[in-house]
Amino acid sequence: MTNLRATASIRGREFALGFLYWLTFLLVLEPGNVARAVGLGVTPAWDREALRILGASLLGASSTPLLMVLMRRFPIEGGKLWRHATIHSLGSAGIALGLIAVSCALAAVFKIGDSNLADQIAANWLLLVFCIAGFTAVAHAVRFFHRAEETHRRLAQLQTAPPAPETFLSTVQVKTRGHVRLVDVATIDWIESQGNYLALHTGAATHLIRETSVNFEAKLNPKHFARIHRRTLVALDRIREITPLANGDASIRLTSGTDLRLSRGYREKIHAALAQN
Repeated sequence: MTNLRATASIRGREFALGFLYWLTFLLVLEPGNVARAVGLGVTPAWDREALRILGASLLGASSTPLLMVLMRRFPIEGGKLWRHATIHSLGSAGIALGLIAVSCALAAVFKIGDSNLADQIAANWLLLVFCIAGFTAVAHAVRFFHRAEETHRRLAQLQTAPPAPETFLSTVQVKTRGHVRLVDVATIDWIESQGNYLALHTGAATHLIRETSVNFEAKLNPKHFARIHRRTLVALDRIREITPLANGDASIRLTSGTDLRLSRGYREKIHAALAQN
């Protein structure tokens, strides 16, 4: 119910804006129409003129929902500018013809104005196409600036909002003989890829889990764990010493006495991580 009311409110505002746009457009044209009538020796009937302008404004506003649908469905700020612009041009031309046809039918019923369809198309079609295209351009501009303002507001909120707390893996579920046990990540010395599994080395114990090295690394706190080889991750606080090797690699000795190979591609990152810690 709330959504229906919100939608109805939006459609009502769009219709009202359309009515004001068409009313303004017709009032701008009215002095010229009056001047032509006076030039032909015809005195305008102001009550009929007012009724005609009001009716034409309501009729023009009735096309607003269709124009808004076209605007939302085919936005010109996207990557299909020319295609969508062509669709809007054809839509404007078609809507203009439809408005002229309906106005001629109403003119014949209420005996107001010229009801000849061919004459009205020749006299007013291009003008209506221009008017509808102008309304579409205004609607696109309003939409563009509204979205830009909304984006700016959200960016401002993100800049002022407190940073979200980082959540990293603290325990790992390990299945052993049908049982599940939790291994504290803080007890892991180093991690080794073994096919489709990872071997979690915790002191003298080794636990196997079915996980990829890349996915598991993304879950670990980078302040505590770092990659030293494409198959190996190590806990930074377990590193005792790093010994350079002749080929550019290095040897890492852990506090447990285990020696691991440090690939030269990861040497700078490891030294930087240790310096931060």
